[in-house]
Amino acid sequence: MSFKLADVVLLDGSTVRVRIATKEDAPLILDFLNSLSQETLYKRFLGFSKPNADALLPENDGRALIALREGKVIAHAMYRKLDTKAEVGVVVADSEQRKGLGTILVGMITELAYRDGIQEVEALVLPENVIMLQLLKNLGFPYTVDVKPGLIVVRYPTSKLPEALEAFDKREVIAVRRAIKKFLEPSSVAVIGASRFRGTIGGELFYNIIQSGFTGVCYPVNKNAKAVQSVRAYPSIKHIQEEVELAIIAVPAQDVTHVVRECIEKGVRAFVVISSGFAEIGEEGRALQEELLKTCRDAGARLIGPNCMGIVNTHPKVSLNAQFSPQKTATRLFGLPFSVWRARNKRNGLRHKAWV
Repeated sequence: MSFKLADVVLLDGSTVRVRIATKEDAPLILDFLNSLSQETLYKRFLGFSKPNADALLPENDGRALIALREGKVIAHAMYRKLDTKAEVGVVVADSEQRKGLGTILVGMITELAYRDGIQEVEALVLPENVIMLQLLKNLGFPYTVDVKPGLIVVRYPTSKLPEALEAFDKREVIAVRRAIKKFLEPSSVAVIGASRFRGTIGGELFYNIIQSGFTGVCYPVNKNAKAVQSVRAYPSIKHIQEEVELAIIAVPAQDVTHVVRECIEKGVRAFVVISSGFAEIGEEGRALQEELLKTCRDAGARLIGPNCMGIVNTHPKVSLNAQFSPQKTATRLFGLPFSVWRARNKRNGLRHKAWV
């Protein structure tokens, strides 16, 4: 893994961007420290006063990583050399705790220490910091514990043994499953660009969702209509009072990023962009696509598309047919009968209930 820049998936399915911290990040880290609760500061810095930002940016005697979302630091990890060993520490924003981010950062900073020639690291933990103790235990490294008055010292090697690799792989599988669930098992969907007229992409897309018997709630968004196919419409995602888990977008390419930003403000973190007109048409479209990807990554959102046909989940508990192929019944997928897809997959020994 390159530590210059990495997007990692958390246990809630969201993503954050992780990179090596530099001296230029001092203002961001200071804002981060000021946002932490007194309890979090106490546990991370062992009851001592809050350090200045420069103290969390080692130069010649260590390294630091920061996790960012929407341009703000939400977590920090570092190691500082102690002869042939190193001391590691991590702190996560109160709102982002218990999502696996601390575990990911400790694993990454440990690997950095290993690459820098450090063979063993130690973490100083207050006895009441149960979350950190559990985090270190779950890393998968063999560890030793030295209990001192008011302090616990946990030591472990930096080399990734099979047990540690297996533990990290299991966490990654859980995170990816939860990320996919937002797309294939949403409780609510907004179709932005839903049309009153059949034969259009927005019209067929919304029609297919309704006709397939989707078990969740579907909101059509159309700024020029009060109703779409007899369902109350909303002028924008901001006008929907209820929570929206998945946004399916079928608007002109130049409007997509603006729509995504509105959705992010609403709290939506999963997007399927049907719209075309991106990298497939040349440099202008590629620039739009890069802006869209950056917007999603900065917000920790997940994206399918752009320029895709949609998603389908035939499981009776979901019944989501969110694709725009014209059809008379919900027995076709992307223009072909489901029986054709099943036959093809059966020949290849595949079982399925969902398509992307």
